[in-house]
Amino acid sequence: MHKAHREPTDHFPQPDYLRIENVTKMYDDFAALDDVSLTIERGEFICFLGPSGCGKTTLLRIIAGLEEQTQGLIIQNGEDVSNQPPNMRDFGIVFQSYALFPNLSVEKNIAYGLENLPRVQRPSRKAMMARVTELIETVGLQDHTKKYPAQLSGGQQQRVALARALACEPGLLLLDEPLSALDAKVRQHLRTEIHKLQRTLGVTTIMVTHDQEEALAMADRIVVMSNGKIEQIGTPTEIYQRPATPFVAEFVGNINLIDAVKDQDGALGLDQVSYTGAQTKVCLRPEDIICRPKSQAAPDMFEAYIQDVEFLGAFYRTHLSVPGIGAKTIMADIGCHEFVKLEASLGDKIYVRLLPERLRTFDAEKEKVEVSA
Repeated sequence: MHKAHREPTDHFPQPDYLRIENVTKMYDDFAALDDVSLTIERGEFICFLGPSGCGKTTLLRIIAGLEEQTQGLIIQNGEDVSNQPPNMRDFGIVFQSYALFPNLSVEKNIAYGLENLPRVQRPSRKAMMARVTELIETVGLQDHTKKYPAQLSGGQQQRVALARALACEPGLLLLDEPLSALDAKVRQHLRTEIHKLQRTLGVTTIMVTHDQEEALAMADRIVVMSNGKIEQIGTPTEIYQRPATPFVAEFVGNINLIDAVKDQDGALGLDQVSYTGAQTKVCLRPEDIICRPKSQAAPDMFEAYIQDVEFLGAFYRTHLSVPGIGAKTIMADIGCHEFVKLEASLGDKIYVRLLPERLRTFDAEKEKVEVSA
């Protein structure tokens, strides 16, 4: 393969802020990225989500110019930057390790980018300090301006790195798993702060993460990746409720995969005793299974037996055997109050209803998850 080349002066009129066209990255015979294309609108918060080795960090680094694509184009704000070095691209970046300068104070770390701008672009000392003060207040570090990184907590270091990335007012903010080194409580708090800050500033942002909860909570759109390819692009609601592939269905959230069949008219049969036809898979989220005690059994319900129960605070995750649908076990998430009403324990029989409108069927030939008819 040869690398596509256009002069950096080429401009491409377009409404979107960042366009990635047919980007491939080869390491000998291994494709870390395989013909990846997407567009990102100005002011969007995008998450690249996927398991380790899926290509999400490689794509981020190619956007930044820290790695060179084998072929394809990166077009930012209407300009082809595919072959420009990082210092010629308009972005700020926060690395997983934060990469703060240990011998510089908080304010000096934040001011570093401003102080090293070309002379014609460098603001006056007064304007520079005003910008640093503004960012310190924005990220809530007013009481720590003179401290050094070693004197800060992980969450505070992350805020310094974020402020430093924003100091030069970049058009694009790149976040490479910025919360992964923090404990769960701090991570949850800071993701809310980052989300609010991004909304306030309106800066176009791309965040790499393997944490599905982070992506669902923060992103305007999620790009789910696997094996160097994009599996699905969509809003958090679309990704979770309408997964396009079995990989997305299984990677994002918890899912039950149930064997089923379709007859010639496309009707779906979960009770395989009474149906013959093409084998398929049914996808169903644990929260979409309705559980009722024997006193509330109805004709459209299946018998189920409780095999295991996990208390997860706001709900109980129950593992059920349901002989009527041929599944080995399925998961059902039951709210605490509803679980008490079941008056059931391990081994007891209850009744379950699978909500038809929430079923998704996987057609192996189409390799898509479809809404059940």
